[in-house]
Amino acid sequence: MKNENIDLKTVNSFGEEWSRFDQSEAPEAELRRFFDEYFYVFPWDKLPEKPHGFDMGCGSGRWANFVAPRVDKLHCIDPSEQALAVARKNLSTHANVELHHASVDTVPLPTASLDFGYSLGVLHHIPDTQAALAQCVRLLKPNAPFLVYLYYRFDNRSPLFRLIWAASDVLRKAISSLPQTAKTRTTDILAALVYWPLARTCKLLEAMGLNAKSIPLYAYRNASFYTMRTDSLDRFGTPLEHRFTRAEIQAMMEQAGLRDITFSPNAPYWCAVGFKA
Repeated sequence: MKNENIDLKTVNSFGEEWSRFDQSEAPEAELRRFFDEYFYVFPWDKLPEKPHGFDMGCGSGRWANFVAPRVDKLHCIDPSEQALAVARKNLSTHANVELHHASVDTVPLPTASLDFGYSLGVLHHIPDTQAALAQCVRLLKPNAPFLVYLYYRFDNRSPLFRLIWAASDVLRKAISSLPQTAKTRTTDILAALVYWPLARTCKLLEAMGLNAKSIPLYAYRNASFYTMRTDSLDRFGTPLEHRFTRAEIQAMMEQAGLRDITFSPNAPYWCAVGFKA
Protein backbone atom coordinates (compact mmCIF):
# COMPACT_ATOMS: atom_id res chain seq x y z
CA MET A 1 0.00 0.00 0.00
CA LYS A 2 1.36 3.41 -0.90
CA ASN A 3 1.87 5.63 2.10
CA GLU A 4 0.82 8.84 0.41
CA ASN A 5 -2.32 10.50 1.78
CA ILE A 6 -2.46 8.36 4.90
CA ASP A 7 -1.36 8.58 8.53
CA LEU A 8 -0.28 5.11 9.65
CA LYS A 9 -0.47 5.91 13.38
CA THR A 10 -4.10 6.87 12.94
CA VAL A 11 -4.82 3.79 10.83
CA ASN A 12 -3.29 1.55 13.49
CA SER A 13 -5.22 3.38 16.20
CA PHE A 14 -8.52 2.66 14.48
CA GLY A 15 -7.52 -0.95 13.92
CA GLU A 16 -7.05 -1.31 17.66
CA GLU A 17 -10.30 0.54 18.33
CA TRP A 18 -12.45 -1.71 16.17
CA SER A 19 -10.73 -4.83 17.46
CA ARG A 20 -11.66 -3.81 20.99
CA PHE A 21 -15.09 -2.37 20.20
CA ASP A 22 -16.33 -4.59 17.39
CA GLN A 23 -19.90 -3.34 17.99
CA SER A 24 -21.09 -6.77 19.09
CA GLU A 25 -22.34 -5.25 22.35
CA ALA A 26 -23.89 -2.14 20.80
CA PRO A 27 -27.71 -2.24 20.94
CA GLU A 28 -29.20 -2.81 17.48
CA ALA A 29 -31.82 -0.09 17.97
CA GLU A 30 -29.12 2.40 18.96
CA LEU A 31 -27.02 1.65 15.87
CA ARG A 32 -30.12 1.99 13.71
CA ARG A 33 -30.89 5.38 15.27
CA PHE A 34 -27.36 6.62 14.61
CA PHE A 35 -27.53 5.30 11.06
CA ASP A 36 -30.78 7.17 10.42
CA GLU A 37 -29.20 10.37 11.75
CA TYR A 38 -26.16 10.09 9.49
CA PHE A 39 -28.24 9.21 6.42
CA TYR A 40 -30.99 11.75 7.10
CA VAL A 41 -30.28 13.62 3.85
CA PHE A 42 -29.20 10.66 1.73
CA PRO A 43 -31.34 10.44 -1.45
CA TRP A 44 -32.23 6.76 -1.49
CA ASP A 45 -34.99 7.51 -4.00
CA LYS A 46 -32.46 8.90 -6.49
CA LEU A 47 -30.47 5.67 -6.78
CA PRO A 48 -30.89 3.49 -9.89
CA GLU A 49 -32.14 -0.08 -9.70
CA LYS A 50 -29.57 -2.48 -8.28
CA PRO A 51 -27.07 0.23 -7.33
CA HIS A 52 -23.38 -0.39 -6.70
CA GLY A 53 -21.62 1.85 -4.19
CA PHE A 54 -18.80 2.19 -1.68
CA ASP A 55 -18.15 2.79 2.00
CA MET A 56 -14.84 4.65 2.32
CA GLY A 57 -13.26 3.83 5.68
CA CYS A 58 -15.78 1.16 6.63
CA GLY A 59 -14.16 0.37 10.00
CA SER A 60 -16.19 -2.29 11.79
CA GLY A 61 -18.86 -2.31 9.09
CA ARG A 62 -21.52 -0.93 11.42
CA TRP A 63 -23.03 1.36 8.76
CA ALA A 64 -22.48 -1.05 5.87
CA ASN A 65 -24.61 -3.54 7.79
CA PHE A 66 -27.62 -1.27 7.21
CA VAL A 67 -26.71 -0.21 3.67
CA ALA A 68 -25.98 -3.65 2.20
CA PRO A 69 -29.61 -4.93 2.32
CA ARG A 70 -30.73 -1.88 0.31
CA VAL A 71 -28.28 -2.16 -2.60
CA ASP A 72 -27.01 -4.67 -5.12
CA LYS A 73 -23.29 -4.32 -4.36
CA LEU A 74 -21.35 -2.54 -1.64
CA HIS A 75 -17.57 -2.11 -1.69
CA CYS A 76 -16.19 -1.66 1.83
CA ILE A 77 -12.77 -0.02 1.84
CA ASP A 78 -10.37 0.43 4.76
CA PRO A 79 -6.57 0.76 5.12
CA SER A 80 -6.55 -1.23 8.38
CA GLU A 81 -6.31 -5.01 8.16
CA GLN A 82 -7.52 -5.24 11.76
CA ALA A 83 -10.62 -3.20 10.97
CA LEU A 84 -11.35 -5.30 7.89
CA ALA A 85 -11.11 -8.48 9.95
CA VAL A 86 -13.87 -7.11 12.20
CA ALA A 87 -15.93 -5.94 9.21
CA ARG A 88 -15.55 -9.35 7.56
CA LYS A 89 -17.09 -10.98 10.62
CA ASN A 90 -19.84 -8.38 11.07
CA LEU A 91 -20.84 -8.42 7.39
CA SER A 92 -20.51 -12.16 6.80
CA THR A 93 -24.24 -12.58 6.18
CA HIS A 94 -24.22 -10.08 3.29
CA ALA A 95 -23.16 -11.84 0.10
CA ASN A 96 -23.19 -8.56 -1.83
CA VAL A 97 -20.37 -6.97 0.20
CA GLU A 98 -16.80 -6.92 -1.11
CA LEU A 99 -13.94 -5.86 1.17
CA HIS A 100 -10.87 -3.95 -0.05
CA HIS A 101 -7.69 -3.37 1.92
CA ALA A 102 -6.74 0.00 0.49
CA SER A 103 -6.23 3.66 1.30
CA VAL A 104 -8.29 6.37 -0.37
CA ASP A 105 -5.48 6.72 -2.95
CA THR A 106 -5.19 3.04 -3.83
CA VAL A 107 -8.78 1.83 -4.23
CA PRO A 108 -8.81 -0.92 -6.89
CA LEU A 109 -12.04 0.27 -8.52
CA PRO A 110 -12.47 2.03 -11.88
CA THR A 111 -13.03 5.76 -12.15
CA ALA A 112 -16.69 6.80 -12.61
CA SER A 113 -17.96 3.27 -11.98
CA LEU A 114 -20.23 3.53 -8.92
CA ASP A 115 -23.78 4.77 -8.31
CA PHE A 116 -23.26 6.17 -4.81
CA GLY A 117 -20.73 6.48 -2.04
CA TYR A 118 -20.38 7.59 1.54
CA SER A 119 -17.64 8.26 4.08
CA LEU A 120 -18.66 8.89 7.66
CA GLY A 121 -16.18 10.19 10.22
CA VAL A 122 -13.15 9.23 8.15
CA LEU A 123 -11.80 11.90 5.82
CA HIS A 124 -10.97 14.31 8.65
CA HIS A 125 -8.47 11.70 9.87
CA ILE A 126 -6.53 11.85 6.59
CA PRO A 127 -3.63 14.30 6.14
CA ASP A 128 -5.12 15.99 3.05
CA THR A 129 -8.90 15.86 3.47
CA GLN A 130 -9.55 17.82 0.27
CA ALA A 131 -7.52 15.39 -1.84
CA ALA A 132 -9.22 12.42 -0.15
CA LEU A 133 -12.64 13.87 -0.91
CA ALA A 134 -11.68 14.31 -4.56
CA GLN A 135 -10.56 10.67 -4.72
CA CYS A 136 -13.96 9.56 -3.42
CA VAL A 137 -15.80 11.65 -5.99
CA ARG A 138 -13.55 10.23 -8.73
CA LEU A 139 -15.11 6.80 -8.18
CA LEU A 140 -18.65 8.05 -8.83
CA LYS A 141 -20.65 8.10 -12.04
CA PRO A 142 -22.00 11.51 -13.11
CA ASN A 143 -25.02 12.55 -11.00
CA ALA A 144 -24.23 9.92 -8.34
CA PRO A 145 -24.67 11.06 -4.71
CA PHE A 146 -21.91 11.14 -2.12
CA LEU A 147 -22.62 11.45 1.61
CA VAL A 148 -19.90 12.74 3.90
CA TYR A 149 -19.59 13.41 7.61
CA LEU A 150 -16.72 15.65 8.69
CA TYR A 151 -15.96 16.90 12.18
CA TYR A 152 -17.19 20.44 12.60
CA ARG A 153 -15.32 23.40 14.07
CA PHE A 154 -18.23 24.28 16.36
CA ASP A 155 -19.18 27.15 14.09
CA ASN A 156 -22.77 26.92 15.35
CA ARG A 157 -21.72 26.88 19.01
CA SER A 158 -20.97 29.51 21.64
CA PRO A 159 -17.46 30.84 22.39
CA LEU A 160 -17.55 28.96 25.71
CA PHE A 161 -18.31 25.69 23.95
CA ARG A 162 -15.40 26.26 21.57
CA LEU A 163 -13.13 27.03 24.53
CA ILE A 164 -14.09 23.74 26.19
CA TRP A 165 -13.31 21.90 22.97
CA ALA A 166 -9.89 23.60 22.69
CA ALA A 167 -9.03 22.35 26.17
CA SER A 168 -10.22 18.84 25.31
CA ASP A 169 -8.09 18.85 22.18
CA VAL A 170 -4.98 19.42 24.25
CA LEU A 171 -6.03 16.36 26.24
CA ARG A 172 -6.56 14.37 23.02
CA LYS A 173 -3.06 15.07 21.81
CA ALA A 174 -1.63 13.81 25.09
CA ILE A 175 -3.82 10.71 25.36
CA SER A 176 -3.41 9.68 21.71
CA SER A 177 0.36 9.43 22.20
CA LEU A 178 0.04 6.88 25.02
CA PRO A 179 0.68 3.14 24.57
CA GLN A 180 -2.49 1.34 23.51
CA THR A 181 -3.33 -0.22 26.89
CA ALA A 182 -2.88 3.05 28.75
CA LYS A 183 -4.81 4.93 26.08
CA THR A 184 -7.77 2.55 26.30
CA ARG A 185 -7.86 2.64 30.10
CA THR A 186 -7.69 6.42 30.11
CA THR A 187 -10.52 6.82 27.61
CA ASP A 188 -12.62 4.30 29.57
CA ILE A 189 -12.14 6.50 32.65
CA LEU A 190 -13.21 9.55 30.64
CA ALA A 191 -16.31 7.68 29.48
CA ALA A 192 -17.20 6.87 33.09
CA LEU A 193 -16.33 10.20 34.70
CA VAL A 194 -17.16 12.67 31.91
CA TYR A 195 -19.34 11.17 29.17
CA TRP A 196 -21.79 9.27 31.36
CA PRO A 197 -22.45 11.98 33.99
CA LEU A 198 -22.83 14.80 31.45
CA ALA A 199 -24.97 12.72 29.09
CA ARG A 200 -27.29 11.48 31.82
CA THR A 201 -27.55 14.99 33.26
CA CYS A 202 -28.74 16.16 29.85
CA LYS A 203 -31.29 13.35 29.77
CA LEU A 204 -32.56 14.28 33.22
CA LEU A 205 -32.81 17.98 32.36
CA GLU A 206 -34.66 17.16 29.16
CA ALA A 207 -37.08 14.94 31.08
CA MET A 208 -37.76 17.95 33.32
CA GLY A 209 -38.70 19.99 30.27
CA LEU A 210 -35.47 22.00 30.18
CA ASN A 211 -33.29 22.69 27.15
CA ALA A 212 -29.93 20.92 27.55
CA LYS A 213 -28.71 21.15 23.95
CA SER A 214 -25.95 23.61 24.83
CA ILE A 215 -24.32 21.18 27.26
CA PRO A 216 -21.34 19.21 25.90
CA LEU A 217 -22.11 15.55 25.13
CA TYR A 218 -25.84 16.22 24.86
CA ALA A 219 -25.87 13.90 21.82
CA TYR A 220 -25.07 10.96 24.12
CA ARG A 221 -28.01 11.49 26.48
CA ASN A 222 -29.70 8.28 25.26
CA ALA A 223 -26.56 6.37 24.28
CA SER A 224 -25.38 3.16 25.92
CA PHE A 225 -22.20 3.14 28.00
CA TYR A 226 -20.69 0.85 25.37
CA THR A 227 -21.11 3.57 22.76
CA MET A 228 -19.68 6.16 25.15
CA ARG A 229 -16.57 4.02 25.65
CA THR A 230 -16.24 3.49 21.91
CA ASP A 231 -16.55 7.18 21.12
CA SER A 232 -14.32 8.26 23.98
CA LEU A 233 -11.54 6.15 22.47
CA ASP A 234 -12.42 7.47 19.02
CA ARG A 235 -12.35 11.09 20.16
CA PHE A 236 -9.35 11.10 22.50
CA GLY A 237 -7.31 8.22 21.14
CA THR A 238 -6.94 9.31 17.51
CA PRO A 239 -3.60 10.97 16.65
CA LEU A 240 -4.78 13.00 13.65
CA GLU A 241 -7.96 14.99 13.15
CA HIS A 242 -9.04 18.06 11.21
CA ARG A 243 -12.14 20.17 11.80
CA PHE A 244 -14.05 22.33 9.36
CA THR A 245 -16.81 24.92 9.30
CA ARG A 246 -19.93 24.34 7.26
CA ALA A 247 -18.75 26.90 4.72
CA GLU A 248 -15.40 25.16 4.39
CA ILE A 249 -17.05 21.79 3.82
CA GLN A 250 -19.32 23.30 1.18
CA ALA A 251 -16.29 24.75 -0.63
CA MET A 252 -14.36 21.48 -0.39
CA MET A 253 -17.25 19.49 -1.81
CA GLU A 254 -17.66 21.90 -4.69
CA GLN A 255 -13.94 21.83 -5.41
CA ALA A 256 -14.08 18.03 -5.47
CA GLY A 257 -16.75 18.16 -8.17
CA LEU A 258 -20.01 17.91 -6.24
CA ARG A 259 -23.10 20.04 -6.84
CA ASP A 260 -26.60 20.44 -5.37
CA ILE A 261 -25.14 20.12 -1.88
CA THR A 262 -27.51 19.64 1.06
CA PHE A 263 -26.55 19.75 4.73
CA SER A 264 -28.44 17.90 7.40
CA PRO A 265 -30.04 20.37 9.83
CA ASN A 266 -29.57 17.88 12.66
CA ALA A 267 -26.66 16.46 14.62
CA PRO A 268 -24.14 15.04 14.01
CA TYR A 269 -22.55 18.12 12.44
CA TRP A 270 -21.74 18.30 9.63
CA CYS A 271 -23.37 15.66 7.43
CA ALA A 272 -23.83 16.67 3.80
CA VAL A 273 -24.68 15.08 0.48
CA GLY A 274 -23.80 16.24 -3.00
CA PHE A 275 -24.08 14.91 -6.55
CA LYS A 276 -21.16 14.44 -8.89
CA ALA A 277 -21.31 17.07 -11.62
